[in-house]
Parts: sequence; structure tokens; C-alpha cells
Amino acid sequence: MITKTEIMMILSSIFDKFKKAFFCFLAIFFCLSTSVLAQDQWSLSGFQSPVSVAQFGGFFYLSNSGANFGSAVRDGDGFISRVRSDGTQQEPTIRFVDGFNNPRGMYAIQGVLYVCDIDRLVGIDLRTQRQVFELGFDAENVTQLTAIAPLNNQIIYISATDINTIFEVNISTGSYTKWTETPAPAGLLINDGKMYVAGMGTDGLPNGKLGVIDMRTKNYTQLIDNEGIYFGLALNGNRLYYSDWVQFARRRGVVRWFDLNSRATGQVAFTTRIGGPGDFIFDPRNNLFIIPSVLEDIVYGCMGFVD
Repeated sequence: MITKTEIMMILSSIFDKFKKAFFCFLAIFFCLSTSVLAQDQWSLSGFQSPVSVAQFGGFFYLSNSGANFGSAVRDGDGFISRVRSDGTQQEPTIRFVDGFNNPRGMYAIQGVLYVCDIDRLVGIDLRTQRQVFELGFDAENVTQLTAIAPLNNQIIYISATDINTIFEVNISTGSYTKWTETPAPAGLLINDGKMYVAGMGTDGLPNGKLGVIDMRTKNYTQLIDNEGIYFGLALNGNRLYYSDWVQFARRRGVVRWFDLNSRATGQVAFTTRIGGPGDFIFDPRNNLFIIPSVLEDIVYGCMGFVD
């Protein structure tokens, strides 16, 4: 005859097995739900108005404009951060290089990180962390040099948002020319003889345009009818991704896409909106987008944007 104590032990064993199976099911369900719904795979905080991302070697570099994003004040509180690019979220070097005012767009060429800082282009040797290049744009009355797009290791293009201009810069000779004019250019991306341009808008209004310039003829074509506060650009396959602030406020921005072949459009299904999604990049090696949130002092790492 089974005793009362033995019955209780059997029931307890059955309950324990059920409990483990139930929580295992919940864990699997949660993981599956997260992989489908959450495009933002990880995030890092502790920055100060992070604007732009560049990659070199095993690191991402982030420009931080400091306390006064968009200001032309030479306050010296801007800086460059360094973050591991393998997604391990190890402690970043928040102040890798100091001494900037309001740094924005960046690009690394042969170990030198070129940085837009109000009205000058600065080059930092990433090995020594010392400045090795500077080109001033004082004569242009510009206060918003915003993004960099490389043509090759010698020629780069820089958007000047506030004066509706794109400059061509020869970093070998330290010279520049006005390449073309277009309304409030922010993000730039060069691919297959074309320059894609994200317009931030004028007069504080969401009237920025997404367009493309034929680099041979300099003819501009608007790609979509919708307008917004467009800032960053990145390409993954046939999809051109672009960030839209929507409003100058926290938790309002989104990342949208335009298919270069079908001309279809869409929006990335984040679980949360981003305050001021900045000048982001796509790392094909890790299938990873790195998106700075200018208004939230956060940087997001997001897998591939596969719908």
C-alpha cells in the first residue's frame, strides 16, 4: 500500500517536471518572439549626442557632439568614442579622442579617421590618436558639415546642410571644390556611379527629400514623394535604408527603406522608436546595423533588417 508521504512525493515529482517543461516552453516562446519582433538586438548608453558611426579594424567609432547638438559654438566638448564591433558589448572607450566642438560625419581611410567638425575636416591617426590632417572651410560661411561619402582613398564628398552644398575634397592635396547644390543635404552614400542624398529639411520643417545624383551629369532625381527629416543612409543588397527623425523629439524617429530595383518602400519594424536616428552604417561582415540615437545618448546594434 502506498503511503501518504509517497503519494505526495510522486505528485511533487510530476509537478516539478511540469513546471520545468512549462518554463522551458515560455523561454522558447520568448526567444522566438524576440527574434521576430525585436530589430534592436542590443544597445549601449553613456554617450553624449552620438551622431555618426565609422568602422575600422575591429572597432566602431562614434562622434559625440556634446551638450549642444547642432550648435556652431566652439565649446570643445565634442569627442570620439570607440566600441568593439563584434557585438560583445564590452565596456566602450567613451572618450577615445577629445578636443572637438560639434563633430558629425566620419569615415576612416588607411588608418586615419576623417571627422566633420562645424566648418573643418579633421584627420585623426587611429593608432596614435593624434591629429594628422585639418582642412578649413572658413570662406564658405558653413556651420553644419554633416556627412562624408568616399569615392576612393583620395576623393571624398562632404554634405554642408546649412548652405545646401556638397563639397568634393581631395585629402591628398588638402583642397576642396563646391561640387553641387541641393536642399539641406545630410546623409550621403555613393554606389555604382550614383550619389544618394538624404535631405534633413529646411526651416525646421519635415520637408527633407530622398534623392539620387548622377555623378557624371550631376542631375538630381527625387526617389520618393514623401518628405521628412532624413539624416543617415546605408545600403544592404538592393535596399537603401534611410533614417527619419519624424520630429525633433525623443522616441519619434524611424528607419525606412527604398528598394532600388522594385521601388517598393517600407519601414523597419522596431519594438521602439528612436530619438533622432543619426548617420548609421551597415557592417556586412557581422550583418549588423549600428544606429546612433542623437537625442537619447544611445547606440543600437540591429541585425540585418530582414523582414
